[in-house]
Amino acid sequence: MKKYTLVLMLLLALALTGCKEKPVSEQEVLRPVKTMQIGSSASSRQWVFSGTAEDALQSDLSFRVGGKIVSFPGDQIGKKFRAGEVIAKLDPADYELTVRQNESNLEQVRANFIRAKADVERIKQLYKRKVVSKSELDQADADFKSFQAQLNASDKMLDIARKKVRYTILKAPFDGWVGAVHVNVHQNVQSGQPVVAFNAGKQMKMYISLPDTIISSVSEGEKVHVTFDALPDVVMDGVIMEIGIGTNSGASFPVKVYLDNSKQLIRSGMSGNVQFSGRSANSSVFVAPSAVVGNPDGSKHVWVVDNGSIVRSREVEVGSLSKRGVQVIKGLKSGEIVVIRGVHSLKDGMQVRQMGGLS
Repeated sequence: MKKYTLVLMLLLALALTGCKEKPVSEQEVLRPVKTMQIGSSASSRQWVFSGTAEDALQSDLSFRVGGKIVSFPGDQIGKKFRAGEVIAKLDPADYELTVRQNESNLEQVRANFIRAKADVERIKQLYKRKVVSKSELDQADADFKSFQAQLNASDKMLDIARKKVRYTILKAPFDGWVGAVHVNVHQNVQSGQPVVAFNAGKQMKMYISLPDTIISSVSEGEKVHVTFDALPDVVMDGVIMEIGIGTNSGASFPVKVYLDNSKQLIRSGMSGNVQFSGRSANSSVFVAPSAVVGNPDGSKHVWVVDNGSIVRSREVEVGSLSKRGVQVIKGLKSGEIVVIRGVHSLKDGMQVRQMGGLS
C-alpha cells in the first residue's frame, strides 16, 4: 500500500513540473525596435533672421558734363531737398561760350541757306526762258540742298550746346536727403562721376539669408515683422519682395524684405531682425534617414507605431536631405512615432516593443 502511494506521488510531481516548463508561444515575443517621435517642424516655429536696412530708392547723382563745382548746397549729409531743387552747380562759362559760337554759326549758315534758296528760284526762271543751261540749274539746286543740311546740323549743335549749359545744374530727382557726399566744392569733376548719394527714404529694404531647408516655405508677398535695435519698442510690417534663385556662401538664399518708412524712423545702416510668423500644420517635418524605406516601385514608406505597439506602413513623399534629417513633405504629422531601427524586419500589423526612442 505504501509503495502504491509513493508511485502516485511521483507521477503527480512529474505532472506539475511539466506544467511549469511549458514553452512560451512564439507569437507572444515582441520584436524590439528603436523609434522617434516627430516634433514640431521647423516651419511651424518662429524664424528670426538679422539684416541691415538700406534705402530702397538710392541714387548716385552725377553731372552729365564735366567741370568745376562753383556752388554746392548739397554738401551736408542728411540735408533734405524737394524734387527740382539745386544740389550743385558747375561753372557754365565754357558751355555758354560754346552756345554763343553755335548761335553765330547758325546765323551765318541760315544766311547762306536763304541766298541759295533765292538762287534756285531765280535760275529756275532763267532756265524756263532758256537763258541758262540745265547744268547751272542742277548746281544751284545742289548748293541749296547742301546749305539746307548745314542749317539742320547747326541747329542741332546749338540745341546740344544749350542742353550742356542746363546740365551744369544738378537737381534733386525726387524728394529726399543726401546720404553721402563724394566730392567738394571747387573740385573738378568728370561726366558721370558720383557727386552725392541721394536717398528717398520712404521705403527701405533689408537683405537676409535663409537656409536651403526652409527656403521653399517662403513666398513673395508674404508679410513679416521687423524690429530694430535702435527702436526697441517699435515693430514694423514688412513684405517679402524678392527671393534669390541662387545660393550665397553656406547654402543660403538671399531674400529681400521691403519696409514702409513713411514716418522716417529708419535710417540706412540700422541693424534689425526679420521675424516670420508660424506655418500651418501641413508644413513639412523631418525624420532620421534610417526611418525611410524604399519600395521596388520607387515609392517610399515609414513604419508608424499605433497604440504604442502595432506598426503600420505609411507611404510618404520625401524632399531634400539636411542636417535635420530627411524632409517629409507629405504623409506624416507632428506627434506621430516612427521606427528608425529594425525597419527591414517588420510587417504590417506586427506588435513591437519600443526601445528608448528619440523625440
